[in-house]
Amino acid sequence: MKSLIRKFTTGALVAGILTSSVFAASSAGYVDFGHFDAEVGEQYVEVDINKSLLKLAAVFAKYEDPEIATLLSNLERVRVNVIGLNDENRAEATNHIESIRADLDQAGWARIVSVREKAGDNVAVFLKQNGDESIQGVVVSVIGRKGEAVLVNIVGDVQLEQIARIGARLDIDPLKELNLKPAATES
Repeated sequence: MKSLIRKFTTGALVAGILTSSVFAASSAGYVDFGHFDAEVGEQYVEVDINKSLLKLAAVFAKYEDPEIATLLSNLERVRVNVIGLNDENRAEATNHIESIRADLDQAGWARIVSVREKAGDNVAVFLKQNGDESIQGVVVSVIGRKGEAVLVNIVGDVQLEQIARIGARLDIDPLKELNLKPAATES
């Protein structure tokens, strides 16, 4: 019996250490979107680009676009999920995305864009800031009227003025159209 208790305690301790190191290593800008069930025949895309692939992309990009290369080298991760929506999964997927948005609001992420059109797209963009100038993460969530939902998480040291450019470079439509530059004010 003591052997069983000792093994259980040791196992629990090891699991706790491993779990804490995983959480400690994750960036403040990372968001776990959870799991989406892909319907048979429906579109489902999951792209997860890690730091080493981003560094490699930065090496290739530096000759064509040094600004994009700098941005890519400062990123830790880029994740994109595209979920095809139909009558059977639309409510569940929408509720899941709304839950993610509520969690981001509660966790102190800044909601910088919110668009809800009656018969159109439902878009929310969040930033996780570290001070006034540094951004640790960006989340873009789109529930589209054309039958798809898109979730994007960019993790790392992100500069606001470069977000739309990386969207164009990585062909991420919701980011390509995003304009986060402050509007000019008249004096």
